[in-house]
Amino acid sequence: MTAIGRMAALHVAFWQYDPLYRRAWFVWPQVTAILLASWLLVGLPRAAVPAGNWARPADCTNASTPGCAATRRAVFIWDDEVARPIVANQVTVIVDRSTFRNSAPGDQPKLSAALGSYYRFEWAKAIDILKTATASDPNVQFVTALALLIPNSTDQTRNAEALLREAAAGGHRQAGSVLGRILFTGASGVPKDETAGRKLIDDAVAAGEPYAMRLAAAGYVSGEFGGTYDTGKAVDLLRKAADSGELIAMAQLAYCIDTGRGGLTRDSAKTVDYLRRAADAGFDGAQLTLARWLRDRYGYRESEDLSEAIKWFERSYRQGHSVYALAELGFVYRFAREAPWFDTKRSFELLQLCAPYRNAYCQYWLARAYHEGAGTARDYTQAYAHYTIAKELGRQDAAPSLQKLDEFLQPAVKTSAAELAKSISAGLKPVPRPIRLETAETETAGPSPWPDAPPRPASP
Repeated sequence: MTAIGRMAALHVAFWQYDPLYRRAWFVWPQVTAILLASWLLVGLPRAAVPAGNWARPADCTNASTPGCAATRRAVFIWDDEVARPIVANQVTVIVDRSTFRNSAPGDQPKLSAALGSYYRFEWAKAIDILKTATASDPNVQFVTALALLIPNSTDQTRNAEALLREAAAGGHRQAGSVLGRILFTGASGVPKDETAGRKLIDDAVAAGEPYAMRLAAAGYVSGEFGGTYDTGKAVDLLRKAADSGELIAMAQLAYCIDTGRGGLTRDSAKTVDYLRRAADAGFDGAQLTLARWLRDRYGYRESEDLSEAIKWFERSYRQGHSVYALAELGFVYRFAREAPWFDTKRSFELLQLCAPYRNAYCQYWLARAYHEGAGTARDYTQAYAHYTIAKELGRQDAAPSLQKLDEFLQPAVKTSAAELAKSISAGLKPVPRPIRLETAETETAGPSPWPDAPPRPASP
């Protein structure tokens, strides 16, 4: 027992006064665990890799690890096409518009108009526009096939497959890549042929086609390419695609840099640089990811500037027609710490714009505005109605707010508010898909659902 006591006393002394000794107690168990895990991985049969798993991120339990900072609480929020890639979910195709110059002069404006409609998810309109274009033109065949693929009906997908084969035979590089994806995955009733699909993708990669590089990166990172799991090769392909201007690849590379995937060093500056490039070029997913991160940095007091977050939220909702960005921008103006960003009137105006849609976030914060008299006169009937709608749409924190109103509102007011909620709810519209790729074509393909923007507040 004396020896044990002496050992305990020495341990306490070294723990208090020797930082290297203290660190060893954390480092050596980790090293042991890593060695044990490595032995198990070598000694046991390899399990199937989950689709879309970008490998393990850098360990940030130690704040001194390069790229890690314990004081940073804001995190990036990524969508599935970026953060959990598989071949099947790489559906956003950035059409190489330079090939339109090879089409007849009379067909070129039709192709641009159809492309704008396709990016706005108006597929029937895109197909209709191209009905009077040259049917044998590979560009016409390719854009028509893209518009046929999205609704996902079996007949339309088979027609798209035939058009893609014709376009690829006619020398259209991207047609081979898209055809490779639908054959590899067996999309919507098309017979699955992984060998033929993989060859088309590999051939397109060899020819330098950026979309094919992104597809191949998804195949390597998900283990779909013959069970091969190679994040290093995936990152190399993404870098080449990003340097060629592929917007989704830019965002995917930003994700890899931010999380240390594929052997990359975590680097927040490079992450933001790639995201900014993708956002500026019109990728709505990058705009929202960047806007939310910048907003959260402000919220956690890692930054005192909201101007760039507001810029990207506005770009997403105005050019991308994103109801999500619109609602979140309303929140930003409501809870900013100071002027010019703290603006309850502006917040209420924005929340009214998203109020016609089945968006729980918007309905909840609109209810809060009425409840608290923020940017509008206090109105408990409207607040009760919109809290009710938000709760029905799945917003959990609407329930306690409803309970608070329930405790003091007169029965007649609650009855009136419940009827108002039913009336509003019956007229709500589904939330439209945001325009994923904002281009000159999408701007001219149809009107914006939003009124003209009031002047933006100046930065302090």
